[in-house]
Amino acid sequence: MLIFLLSGNLMFSQYAKDTIYLNVSKDCNFETFKLKWMKPEGLQFNLCGNAVFLFAKGEHADTLWMDKLDLYAISTFKDVNQKAKDFRYKTYKKSPPNENDKAYQFYNKNDIFETFLIETINDKQFVVYPVKWRNQNVID
Repeated sequence: MLIFLLSGNLMFSQYAKDTIYLNVSKDCNFETFKLKWMKPEGLQFNLCGNAVFLFAKGEHADTLWMDKLDLYAISTFKDVNQKAKDFRYKTYKKSPPNENDKAYQFYNKNDIFETFLIETINDKQFVVYPVKWRNQNVID
């Protein structure tokens, strides 16, 4: 068992983490979902029920002017899912038999992505939060 866990960690370390930026306020009905709230470990975000993220205490966010927003390539959840599939292909050198195949090992997105949330705070500024995916030990 230990050898399997170590070989899995070595597999992850062969590849650089992909940096992704997700827009907090894009296409979400916040009457249905609470966007963010304080937890003892930091600020937690819920992105439209698609994922939960934690901006941990002690981390630093950047507040920037809106004219810098175009410098960030915003990803969608569809993009993230494709990047996760691409990572699986890189690690196993084959594609799953069909797109719903869950046969490959579960990947903790924190192992393969460096994730940032972008939140517009007013018409002149936005904030970039470095975050960790929550609930990554739960298989979808």
